[in-house]
Amino acid sequence: MDDKIVMPGEQLSTSEELLPGEGTFEEDGIIRAARVGKYVVNEKYRRAEVKPVTSTPVLLKRGDIVIAEVRSVRSTMVIADVIHVVGKNRSVSGDINATLRVSEIAKGYVKDPSTEFGVGDFIRAKVTQVKPSIQLETKDRDLGAIKSLCTKCRHSLIKKGDILECENCGNKQKRRITMDYGELDLNKL
Repeated sequence: MDDKIVMPGEQLSTSEELLPGEGTFEEDGIIRAARVGKYVVNEKYRRAEVKPVTSTPVLLKRGDIVIAEVRSVRSTMVIADVIHVVGKNRSVSGDINATLRVSEIAKGYVKDPSTEFGVGDFIRAKVTQVKPSIQLETKDRDLGAIKSLCTKCRHSLIKKGDILECENCGNKQKRRITMDYGELDLNKL
């Protein structure tokens, strides 16, 4: 029965043979599947387990590192949509609208968020709060813009020293960028 796809309620073993593990339950001495999945025996702990065959939706939690797209830059905050959780290979479920307050952008004083980020920028940020609303911060050196667009012509900005430059129109802009700015392939998220 090892490595077999099982259905919820299906008998897997008895409580004399194995202990119920992840994805299983015990009922009257019979261990049954609690979900659709692949039946495996955890030999180390002598447990019956059912591993899910589909990945579960990604729910944001405090401390997650995320990729977000900036939708709006206001005088006191940046509004962004969370599009990916780093280390997960499934889309984010639930609310994706997040706020990055001006005080959470950098360790030092930031007067105006528009000097740090622009609409259309892709940023790497840390989730500091999920409920009642998603809050982000970019204070660490590995957090900030990972891809930015020119405010004049909307082409990608290329890192040239500490400045970002548009190879299309020559416009130069400053952003709060990560050390690996421009290296992440957003199509592989």
